[in-house]
Amino acid sequence: MTAEEKLRMNELSTAIQNETNYENFAAILREMSELIERKEQRRFPQQPKLVWTRQKPWTSMRARAIKLLPTTDGPNRKVEISIPYADDLFREIRLDNQLLGLDGKPVAVAAGAQLTVTLEAEPSDTVRAG
Repeated sequence: MTAEEKLRMNELSTAIQNETNYENFAAILREMSELIERKEQRRFPQQPKLVWTRQKPWTSMRARAIKLLPTTDGPNRKVEISIPYADDLFREIRLDNQLLGLDGKPVAVAAGAQLTVTLEAEPSDTVRAG
């Protein structure tokens, strides 16, 4: 991080603590996130990217890993996930059973695991609802 970036990050930290207007607060957080992301890209390019703020429209919902499925590649390579908020015929999906752990290494979910499914869209692919 450059000396300018360090100084700006200190200024932003102070501003975050003192800000009472939400729009200004959100703008300060976005700028701070950009500084952190630049540092992350320079210093830790091999690590998984941290998500500080959402940059896209999104929604999250509960789900559960209901079944581990064997494949020709070996046992438990696929997971069947139930999403209770989906329509009846589309409630279960099957995916590769591989996530990234906090250390960036592959992990798999266990049967019965509680999950959060998050969907994101490009801002240009959305329209105002309601």
